[in-house]
Amino acid sequence: MDYFKQIYYEMKHQRMMTWVSIGGTALAIFLVMAFIMADRINTVEVAPESNRARILQATGLHIIEEKNEGSTWGLNYKLLDRLYGNLDGIEMVCYQYAFDEPSDVNVKNGEILSMPSKKVDANYWNIYDFSFIDGRPFDEAEAASSKVVVLSRSLARALFGEEKVAGREIEVNAYSYRVIGVVEDVNPLLRSTNSKLYIPYNPAGKNERDEYFGSSMMTLLMKPGVSAESVKAQVEKRYEMLQSDLSKDNKRVVYHGQPYTTEEVGEGGYGSNNGPDIEQSRLLDYIVYGIIILLPAINLSSMTRSRLRHRVSEIGVRRAFGAKRSAIIRQILGENLIITMVGGLIGMVVSIIFMYLMFDVFFNSGSIFGASSLEEAQARPDMGMLMTWQNFTVAFIICFILNLLSAFVPAWKASKVEPAVAISRAH
Repeated sequence: MDYFKQIYYEMKHQRMMTWVSIGGTALAIFLVMAFIMADRINTVEVAPESNRARILQATGLHIIEEKNEGSTWGLNYKLLDRLYGNLDGIEMVCYQYAFDEPSDVNVKNGEILSMPSKKVDANYWNIYDFSFIDGRPFDEAEAASSKVVVLSRSLARALFGEEKVAGREIEVNAYSYRVIGVVEDVNPLLRSTNSKLYIPYNPAGKNERDEYFGSSMMTLLMKPGVSAESVKAQVEKRYEMLQSDLSKDNKRVVYHGQPYTTEEVGEGGYGSNNGPDIEQSRLLDYIVYGIIILLPAINLSSMTRSRLRHRVSEIGVRRAFGAKRSAIIRQILGENLIITMVGGLIGMVVSIIFMYLMFDVFFNSGSIFGASSLEEAQARPDMGMLMTWQNFTVAFIICFILNLLSAFVPAWKASKVEPAVAISRAH
């Protein structure tokens, strides 16, 4: 108890230095945690993307022609089936339109609104676990031949003033559609599932003019326990077979690790012309985190040294009365650890508040204070996606690292001061 009283006394005695140190730590933690939380949102498993760990996506094809000019586009659905169909370890696949384009919705007053839409086949509803408020998803037969549509809750309310609208008619892109179901709004950060309209997609009914490129992509659901690497190994062999066909026309297909994992999609694989280099991306992240931690650590180290200059005589007296260097080092590290923990807690809280309030700025989802129009009717971020034990653990580790980096060397040097020298300096 006396140990903590002493720490409290020293912090209170040098109040200005203490709060400056806390502020520096809070800023460092805030910056690092904001980066980490933004990155984690891309990979965390949350409904309707509860199966993210088992989901793979094949989004495009990159072919280099004779003159070294490359082309990247969506895939012909037949080629999709050739490359990714009937793979060992795959439970289910779904075809999707490769490009999320807005659809024009005719509102009751005649106003035309451009709404986010996804074109998907019937298996989409089996891969992702949407919560249906009304109605049901469309089945395979309806996806192939019927003009049916699934709406989000916010769009149903905006169009009809209520949620129970299954069976009603709406006009989308000048065509009449029957509402077959209504789902809960999806967090805008969930790129694979967030939309306002879900329209049936039948790739077989599209006239693909190119034997390789088209307008389709594929989502694959792996069986439990199957690794993405084993699936990719199968696909890579199929790419080799495709290459043998392309070589006749002096073309070369580039394999970039498709189908992408959710983590790779979050690192920039979705729609990428060159494919994700996840290892390089991670290395860059680590360098950024290191710089963010190192800069305040250097600053805090200078502050720690400054605080210790005023305590030279105290340290000398303690040494004269038999205090061991290890005890002095522990005390200084303890003081600094409390400072970094308080700063870390403040930084963590501020980062969560910041991510919540700035969500709309980063992701263009409408008003901070709630939806005021149809375009702004988006789901708010799920705070459970941010406040996880993993994030708190990372914050604690960063605080501990900051403490060691900023205080150990000054503490070690201070503990080396001889009692007689320390006392003479005080006078």
